Amino acid sequence: MTRSRPSLYRSTGDSMLRAAVSLSAPKTPEWPGPGATGEQWRAWLTRVWADNAFRQTVAGASPDLAHRVEEIIAGRLPSARRLRRAALAVARYTIRYAQRSTPFGRFAGVALVGFGPASAVRFGDQHEIVGRPDPVALDAAISAWEADSERMADVEVCVNNLARRQSGRVFVPSEGPAEYSLALSPALALILDAARTPIAYSELADKLAAEFPQTEKAQRTALLGQLLQVRVLRSQLRAPATVANPLGPLPGLPRESCDRTATVDLRLDAAVRLPHAVEREAQTATAVLTRLATHPAGTPVWRRYTERFLERYGEGAVVALEQLTDPGRGLGLPEGFGQVVEPPRPMTRRDRLLLELAGTAAAEGTRAVMLSGAMIERLEAAAGEPAALTPPHLEVCVQVQAGSLRALDRGDFRLRVATVSRAAGSMTGRFWHLFPQLGEQHATLPMVEPGAELAQLSFHAGRVPADLLTRAPQALPRVVSVGEFRHRGPGVLFPCDLAVGACDGRLYLAEAATGRHLELLAPTAINFLWNNYTPPLARFLAEISRAAAPQVTWFDWGAAWTLPFTPALHYRRTVLVAARWQLPARALPGRAATLEQWAGQLRAWMGRFKVPERVLLAEDDQQLPLDLSLDMHLDVLRAHLAASPTGVAVLHEAPPPDADGWIGGRAHSIVVPMKAAS
Repeated sequence: MTRSRPSLYRSTGDSMLRAAVSLSAPKTPEWPGPGATGEQWRAWLTRVWADNAFRQTVAGASPDLAHRVEEIIAGRLPSARRLRRAALAVARYTIRYAQRSTPFGRFAGVALVGFGPASAVRFGDQHEIVGRPDPVALDAAISAWEADSERMADVEVCVNNLARRQSGRVFVPSEGPAEYSLALSPALALILDAARTPIAYSELADKLAAEFPQTEKAQRTALLGQLLQVRVLRSQLRAPATVANPLGPLPGLPRESCDRTATVDLRLDAAVRLPHAVEREAQTATAVLTRLATHPAGTPVWRRYTERFLERYGEGAVVALEQLTDPGRGLGLPEGFGQVVEPPRPMTRRDRLLLELAGTAAAEGTRAVMLSGAMIERLEAAAGEPAALTPPHLEVCVQVQAGSLRALDRGDFRLRVATVSRAAGSMTGRFWHLFPQLGEQHATLPMVEPGAELAQLSFHAGRVPADLLTRAPQALPRVVSVGEFRHRGPGVLFPCDLAVGACDGRLYLAEAATGRHLELLAPTAINFLWNNYTPPLARFLAEISRAAAPQVTWFDWGAAWTLPFTPALHYRRTVLVAARWQLPARALPGRAATLEQWAGQLRAWMGRFKVPERVLLAEDDQQLPLDLSLDMHLDVLRAHLAASPTGVAVLHEAPPPDADGWIGGRAHSIVVPMKAAS
C-alpha cells in the first residue's frame, strides 16, 4: 500500500493561455513532390500565397522568406532545387499556422486564464499587436551609432561587468560560447579604471588624450570603438533587460529602420476560465514530476562544485563572487558552464528501472504505461537520496484535452504535459509587459531559504537574435544586473556586490555589504543547458540558490532516451510524457529514391514500431504536427531527416483529433505558475 501525500504545490494566481490565432490552415493544392519542375513549384507557391492572412503572417515572421517567395511568383525562377526549398519552408508554416500554440508573431498569442467552479471560453478577433524592434536590426543601428565618435560624445559608457582580467589579458563573452581576449595595455587599464561607473564617452576620450598625448585622436577613438564592438564597454544606447522595449530610451536613433523590421507579440482577444479540477490535476502532475526528478539533491555538477567549495573554504565561509568564479583566484565556474551540452552521466539504478519499463512496454506492444503510486515510489527511491528541499516555485505547461466544455466540466478531460520550467516566470516573464499583474504576483513567491530576499536577475542574451527573450519589466524591488549598462542605485546590485557562502552543506548567495541572503528570479525561457544564449555567470547566479533542490523539467528517461521507442507515461488524468519514437535516416532509402519509394519504407517502419500516422516532429523544444498520410508532410519529414546533424528524427504521439474541442478546435497550451505549498 502506498502512503497518501499532501499536494506539494498550488497555483500562484493567473495562468497564461498560449493559443493559435487561426482555426484552419490555408488551402494548399496538391504537393508537387521532389521531382517537380520549377514551374510546378512556382504554381504551388502562387496558390498558397494568395491567402492574404497567411501571407501577412509569414511575412511578419520571416521577411526574407516572404521576399524570396515574392520574387519566385514574379517569375524570377532560381533552380528547381532552391524553389523546392522555399516551398518546403512555406509548407512548414502552413502546418504550424493553425496547429501550434507557441507564441510567435501573428501565428499565436497569449491571454490570461483563471480557474473557477465552471469553464467558460470567449474568443474574439480584436487581437492586440504589440510591436518591438527586431533585435538584429536594432543591434546594427546601435553598432553604427557607437562607431561614430561625434555622435557618441554625450553618450555614457561603462565597463561590462562580465569582463575579467587574467594573466595580463582581458576576457569578455562574445556571441554564444565565444570569448574575446585582449592584451591588457596601459590604455586599456586606464579605461577599465575610469569607466567602472558610467562616464560620458567624450570625458573618457579626454582622459585617454591627457594620459597618452602622443597618440592620435583617430587611434583613441578606434580603441574605444573596438571596445564597444567587442563588448568590453557597454553604452547607454543598449537598454538593460528590464526595459521591455529597448527602442524607447534611444534619442535620435533612426527608428524607422528598426520599425520596418519590428517583431510582434499578440495579446489575444480572449477570456478563458477552467474548472478547479484542471488546476488540481496540474498541481498533482507537478508534484509527481518533482518526485520523479533525476537528481533529487541537485545535479552532479553542482554537487561536485559544492564539495570543492567546502574543501577549499570550509563550512561557514563567505567568498566574494568575483573571486570565487575567477579560475585563477578561485574555483571558476562549475564544469560544463558555457558549453553546449553537459558531460555524459553514468548508468544509475533509475536508468535500469526505466530501461526495464520501456523494454517491457515495447515487447508487449503497449504504447502507454499507467504509473501507480508504488511505481512512482520505486523510481523515486532509485534516483538516490531523497530530496531535502522542494523547489519553491516553477511553471508547468500543459495541453487541456477535452471534447467539449460540457465534458470538461464533468471531469472528462486529460492533461498532457508539454514542459516544466525551472522557476516561476520562466515561460511567462517575456510577456509581463502585456500583463503587468503577472509580474507583480511574483513578489510573494516562497524561497528555498525562509527569510531570504527575492531579487530579479537582469542580463542580455548571449546571442543578439534572442535579445527579447530575456526582456521582462522589473517586478521585484531589487535587481541584479549582469553585463548591462546601468547606473548604480538603491535597487541595483552588480556581481561585485555579491558573495557566496556555505551553510548546512549547501551554497547560498548573499549581498556582501549586509550579509543578507538573496535568491534570484530569472524571467526567461532560454534553456541554460542546451545552448549558449546565457552568459555563464548569469546561469551561475540563476541556479546557485536552488542547486541542492530537485531540477524539475519534463520527464527524463535517462539512458532510455537512446531506445528507438519509449512509451507514454500516464498518472491519473495526466500524460506526463508522450510516446516517442526515434526514426533513423539509415532505415529509409537515400536521396535517389522517389517519394513513393521512401514513403513505402517509412510505412513499413511505422508498421513494425506501431507508429500512428499523426505525430509531432520534435525540433529542439518545439513540435511540428505531421500527418504521415499526406505527401507534403512526408516531404517535410524527409527534408528534416536529410538536414539533421544526428540523422535521426524524433517523433511523439499526437494528441487525439478532438483534444481541442473544448476551446473550439484551437491549438493551445496553458502555463500554470506553481509555488510550494506551505
